[in-house]
Amino acid sequence: MNTPTARSARPASSSVATATSALAGSDFLRLLAAWGLAAPAGGAGAAAAFGQRLSEWFSWTDAIALSGALGGPAEPVPAGLLTAAERLAVETRELTRVRQQLLGHIRGEPAGARSRPAARVAVSPRVQARLAAEQLGDEGFAPHRQRCLAVHKAMDNAIGALRQRVRDAVAAATPALAHLATLDVVMEDVVGGRERALLAQLPGLLALRYERLQAEDAEHLNPRFQRELQQLLEAELDFRLHPVEGLLDALRQAATH
Repeated sequence: MNTPTARSARPASSSVATATSALAGSDFLRLLAAWGLAAPAGGAGAAAAFGQRLSEWFSWTDAIALSGALGGPAEPVPAGLLTAAERLAVETRELTRVRQQLLGHIRGEPAGARSRPAARVAVSPRVQARLAAEQLGDEGFAPHRQRCLAVHKAMDNAIGALRQRVRDAVAAATPALAHLATLDVVMEDVVGGRERALLAQLPGLLALRYERLQAEDAEHLNPRFQRELQQLLEAELDFRLHPVEGLLDALRQAATH
């Protein structure tokens, strides 16, 4: 029977499938593996578990009882001031703005660098960073850790607000998409806490990478690690924006039909 509930289930299933595919091919997880953090050596087993548990979320959520989100007839959507196509254009621009804002944050100098006092020796910042890493041991990683935490906080704030905004636009488009928006709330509640807990392990994994690079080439350690950290954080940004892009894809389908 072609009920509103049956129709609404299709975009929801498509959204979960898209998220699963995006996660499986995530540059974020591939970079962690390429760094050797997934190799069974030392403390690297944590990275293998990190990637595996991330990948398991979506297969697990396929089996969640989502009857509260998907069941029952779709409620009528009140007529709004914007069409689906107009909402899509507005929210796509907002996604671009947030992405560029966060990319600028990622590509800036490490957190804490701006608050440091002026150099007390007449050497370049690069040489000073290398000397600090050699003389202070683990403290050489501290600015990079602060940078990672600051970027994570910025992502949490900006992407959370963006996802809610796009979800509201999707919910106002059609009855079927209103169901999808409700499903996204459930997905965020279920996955969000686990995502935050596992991403909190990232600074520890980065410390392992830092130590490996330090053993390989201490002289060029900080410039090389900064490049790798930027690459990883940009991949993480793409990873964390996947749910928003999935909602926009659903809105795009509604706008073109």
